[in-house]
Amino acid sequence: MPDEPPILTTPPPRQVWKLLPVLTIAALVAAIVFVHQNEPVANKKYFPQCGFKKVTGLDCPGCGGLRATHALTHGRLLAAFQFHPGYILSLPIVGFLIFLWLREWRRHGEMPVPLAQVECNQPLIWIAVIFIALGVVRNIPIAPFNWLASPPVVEPASEK
Repeated sequence: MPDEPPILTTPPPRQVWKLLPVLTIAALVAAIVFVHQNEPVANKKYFPQCGFKKVTGLDCPGCGGLRATHALTHGRLLAAFQFHPGYILSLPIVGFLIFLWLREWRRHGEMPVPLAQVECNQPLIWIAVIFIALGVVRNIPIAPFNWLASPPVVEPASEK
């Protein structure tokens, strides 16, 4: 019997995924602070131009999002809305979604798996519909639809 190989046991599964919400929040806060510190138009080395807009000349569903985030972090809500109305309209829905996740976490004592709750999927569908509809409507070249288009990029005076 001493010649038998040792029995290999699998280690207990790591629950690293429990760190996912904390890491996600930390990454989101770091990204927002970075956009706050660096103006998207002036710092082209950090922020690439939209490839979709470069190729087609049309606004993609996300065009203006960085400028809107920069405007929001500086307290300019109207400017942020002009840059990307869908992004600003989706923020209350994201807040509601976070509320649902926190409520689920409080009920069961553990962080819920994203997309696992049916009631959490509906707000994500609303956000997708807002972004896709805005992406289509803002490219219609007649008023009032073209009012939703992302304002043209104006270079800062120091770079001209």
